[in-house]
Amino acid sequence: MLTRRSATTLAVLFALNEAARAEPAPPPSPKPAAKPEAKPAVEAVDKDQVVAILGRPVTGPGKQQIGTLIDVLVDGTGQPQAAVLDIGGFMGVGSRSIAVHWNLLHFTPADPKAPITLTLSLDQIKAMPEYKGMENKPAPVVVRSDVKPAPAH
Repeated sequence: MLTRRSATTLAVLFALNEAARAEPAPPPSPKPAAKPEAKPAVEAVDKDQVVAILGRPVTGPGKQQIGTLIDVLVDGTGQPQAAVLDIGGFMGVGSRSIAVHWNLLHFTPADPKAPITLTLSLDQIKAMPEYKGMENKPAPVVVRSDVKPAPAH
């Protein structure tokens, strides 16, 4: 006569024996080989077609240097809308930043050493509000009264 304990032991041994006789589980399938990343396309741009502008001097209408272009503000499509200029001061002391509409700047791409020209008078430049960054509020961008800014996107 089997006791309850003996019956349980026999059931466990029988189950283990059956599991040992079962076929082993197949090994996990290997991961598919990773596709090599496509190399980005590289296109050479002729140096006569482009000009670097950040850090370039900006002159006023009298050809005197009034500041340096330090940033470009772009819209949602990446099109430039305004330029941020660091003006005045001496070696950073007493200088301030202003933002001007992109249409007020004139470039000479054929001469990369030529300054960028701002078409505002010194009085207009002095009267401009200081640009202190965006910080979730609109930037004060100065435009000439005869220049209409592009609509916001």
